[in-house]
Amino acid sequence: MKKRKIALLGLLLILSISLAACGSKTQSTTSNSSTKSNKTYTVATTALFKDILVAAQPDFEKSGNKLVIKVFDDAITPNVALKEGSVDATFHQNEPYLITYNKQKGTDLIKFDKGLVTTFYGVYSTKIKSLNELKDGAKISVPNDASNEGRALKLLESKGLIKLKAGVASPTKIDIVENRRNLQIVEMDGWSIIKALPDVDCGVTSSSVAVKCNIDPKSAIAIDDSLKTRKYSIILVVNKDKSKDPLAKLLQDSIRTKNVKKALQEKYKGAMVPLF
Repeated sequence: MKKRKIALLGLLLILSISLAACGSKTQSTTSNSSTKSNKTYTVATTALFKDILVAAQPDFEKSGNKLVIKVFDDAITPNVALKEGSVDATFHQNEPYLITYNKQKGTDLIKFDKGLVTTFYGVYSTKIKSLNELKDGAKISVPNDASNEGRALKLLESKGLIKLKAGVASPTKIDIVENRRNLQIVEMDGWSIIKALPDVDCGVTSSSVAVKCNIDPKSAIAIDDSLKTRKYSIILVVNKDKSKDPLAKLLQDSIRTKNVKKALQEKYKGAMVPLF
């Protein structure tokens, strides 16, 4: 009888240890599951940069999170959406543009980490093959937003065609202080530059715009020094309180991959250069 009691106690002890172990295992699994993100991260962009984000999407979503890409028709609305909180980040602008935007709109959007890709600005024409062929009084189209217009005008200045007021970060047409050849600077929407080439002698725009308008970006008759300075590299932008957001870091890392490099070669034909 005593032996049966001892055996029964032993059996109960084994069962209690097994149940405790199972309970511990279940608790651990639940804990690991609760730390898994499974979040949706929404990024605003424009048609120029959509393909980069699409190429980065598979690597981003390997983490269990979802990347939603919202494409806007202009460069302003993505920043408005970011400030309002309907998107988590933007990927479509360079730092000089962001600085100008914050100053004009009174916002405090910030650059997240370093630039990822860079473009260059070029002079494109269907009428001339060299700036030496440019006649006095010629029409030259430039983008009509401050940041991009400034970039275009600085290119023209670097080629000795005009002179700009010193110390102006983002010059516009009114900041031209010398124009000896009476060149007609025509301001227009950036997307219209390539389409309007038959109506002007030449147009100044980004290599990324050129390639999206089915123009070889390398056919420019003059380019700026952006590929060397990297001043106008395209950056990921977030709200100020998200400067250490792990999902922003995940997206940054997902862009810096072989998949994106391949997409840049296939989709942009040299118009965008990876900085990684």
